[in-house]
Amino acid sequence: MPKSNSIALCFGIVLIALSADAQTYTITDLGAFTGGTESEGFGVSPSGQVVGYSRTTNYDAHGFIWSERAGLRQLSSIPPQSDFGVAQAINSKGVVAGWSDYNVLEASLAVIWQHGAPTILGTLPGGTLSQAMGINDFDQVAGFSDSGSSEPHAFLWSRSQCMRDLGTLPGGYYSQGLAINGQGEVSGYSNAADGAWHAFLWTPTNGMQALPNVAGASSASGNGINDLGEVAGGSGSFAVLWTSTTSAENMGVLPGQGWSTAFAVNDASQAVGWSGFIAFVWSRATGIQDLNSLIPPNSGWFLSTANAINNAGQITGQGTINGESHAFLLTPVR
Repeated sequence: MPKSNSIALCFGIVLIALSADAQTYTITDLGAFTGGTESEGFGVSPSGQVVGYSRTTNYDAHGFIWSERAGLRQLSSIPPQSDFGVAQAINSKGVVAGWSDYNVLEASLAVIWQHGAPTILGTLPGGTLSQAMGINDFDQVAGFSDSGSSEPHAFLWSRSQCMRDLGTLPGGYYSQGLAINGQGEVSGYSNAADGAWHAFLWTPTNGMQALPNVAGASSASGNGINDLGEVAGGSGSFAVLWTSTTSAENMGVLPGQGWSTAFAVNDASQAVGWSGFIAFVWSRATGIQDLNSLIPPNSGWFLSTANAINNAGQITGQGTINGESHAFLLTPVR
């Protein structure tokens, strides 16, 4: 091959690589149950299965699992009420974690669904309510439960050890576990002796440790965690990525918006959330970006929140299409 052609070919490869960094997405409408007009995606598996909730004709909500092959499928709610459930997270094996109300007082119990069938995880000793919020590939589940007369505490559940109370930060009385990674590390939030609410990272080795608030903030929450141990969430008015128990990276806000919160982060340190009720994606390379600017123009969608992102960069959340609030799946186009 002549030298000039070789140079041209290499230059073309560079252009392709650069354009690949400007990530855009296709969008899939996940719809809603028959007769309903509302759904929202809360979790996305490595293969692109989505879980969340959808409302029915009578406005009851039920958990769903969606796949490209089978579409939207309802997950059973637990008896005797059997009228309300939410699917929060899904692992690579298709095991789903969430919760379902079991009486008319809207008391809920943590649940995992396998092959569509629910298993109740129970509560901490003496408790009456619990919710499961995250699950990893070892079927370890993070969530929160009350215990008798006490306020809810974060828990870690496994098939071998059942439900373990993770406690609170020193001096606190309330905590929630919101996400779990492959190492069994849990993120969430707790109050503490200083009267403030802090995001936390719990590890089997070090227990529950507070994550630093951004300057001037008196509240924070660790909403998502990746396998690197990075935690995404919010502190004060800003979406934050905690890369250690001493370091908080401020993601900022979308132009013209006054606040932001991140809900999830993948192993490439891409985070998603909302800013002023507008869905965003964030990375160190691009900063915070409005997802509405990264989907096909004139799609008819307005994306309001992004709740989960997998390692392939697929994102789910909720947006408005044709006057209805639907779950969506965004898939990167390289």
